[in-house]
Amino acid sequence: MSWEKAYEEAIRLAVERLRGVDIAGRCESLGLPGLRDGSVQMRAFGEDMRLLLPGFQLVFAGNEEPVKAGDRILVLHYLLCDLPVEEKGELISFRELTGGQFYWEPFRSRTVRPLVGKIGNDLELLKTNLNRFDWEPVSLGDLGARIHAVGKLHCTLVYRTGDEEFPPAADFLFDSSFKRVYNAEDAAVLAGRICLSLL
Repeated sequence: MSWEKAYEEAIRLAVERLRGVDIAGRCESLGLPGLRDGSVQMRAFGEDMRLLLPGFQLVFAGNEEPVKAGDRILVLHYLLCDLPVEEKGELISFRELTGGQFYWEPFRSRTVRPLVGKIGNDLELLKTNLNRFDWEPVSLGDLGARIHAVGKLHCTLVYRTGDEEFPPAADFLFDSSFKRVYNAEDAAVLAGRICLSLL
């Protein structure tokens, strides 16, 4: 199955499951603004978005253009979390997510390897590109960035410049609360989406 078909099916299944959910109550438990004018307005991946009900279409707030399918899936899957989400401040690796250890190398190939290949030692370029998101610096590596994803979820990029002995390197970490919301595939989509936007 192509990734387009897989995304279509994931969206269909998520919308089907969300039809019986009290969206106003779910938004409250997940830290999203409540319903207004038949939609949920939110900030995700550095963009203002609106989730239009009852069809669960996700559009950019400024121009009503649909967002990419991957972003829509991540927002819908966030809404499917039926437990309140609170960040714990404990950072975990992709390998610590259910199933993540089996996809560690593909995960790195989709995320930090392309990023390191493009950025190299240019931390100013990385800082400039980070401004595409809502982020704040953290004291990790040569440049640490806590990046807002959706709702109450943030992830952390830890970037280290290279020298004559070691090449540049990066780690992409998740708050342990991600385990409550996303499986490894969703986390890989999220991390890949952010890293590719930083190129």
